Amino acid sequence: MKICSSTPSKRQVGKLEERLQAVARKSGLDSRQFQIALAYPGTELEDEMVSLLVRFSKKASGIITPVRAQDTGLIAGGWSVESDNPEGGISLANLDYSTGPVQEKDGGYVDGDTMLARAGNAYGSLGFAAALLKAQEEGKEIFPVESRGRHYFIMPRTVLLHDYRHRRVACFDWDGQQWVLAFGWLSDDFHDDVRFVRPRELPSVA
Repeated sequence: MKICSSTPSKRQVGKLEERLQAVARKSGLDSRQFQIALAYPGTELEDEMVSLLVRFSKKASGIITPVRAQDTGLIAGGWSVESDNPEGGISLANLDYSTGPVQEKDGGYVDGDTMLARAGNAYGSLGFAAALLKAQEEGKEIFPVESRGRHYFIMPRTVLLHDYRHRRVACFDWDGQQWVLAFGWLSDDFHDDVRFVRPRELPSVA
């Protein structure tokens, strides 16, 4: 059995060096500026480089880490955050869209509090919504094509307050061309066309 190294190989580090040299040539920085940066005390330069590599590794792997609701730029003026529960790292390739808050016994709809109670492990912070919008801007399909015009995708992990009284949650709706983000009242009913986004259950290894 071949055992993979837990650290980058010399070849991989060499490739990074080649890209750094290319960046140095294109940057317009002179050797004096480079030397000043290299002489900066502490490990901040190394830490920033590691952070950058980790971010691009996750991006290339389809993994996102949602930010806080306040950092999304999606909260309208005068609104506030009642609750926010951002997810950890999410693999966009490992999502399930098949479940919703409405069960057969419910008669076709449930109220907002029941919807939140049944969300369970569903994804759906406002930070996740912001990441999905960005992915769509990059040309990626963010929800199943067959759900266009049929389903709404609710984001239950962030509850916003409108006028400090009215509670809202974000949801995605297909407008005929793309998925758009809207904010629904929690006091409204949620019907059986609403869906959660959950982590897909991976098959167990026997």
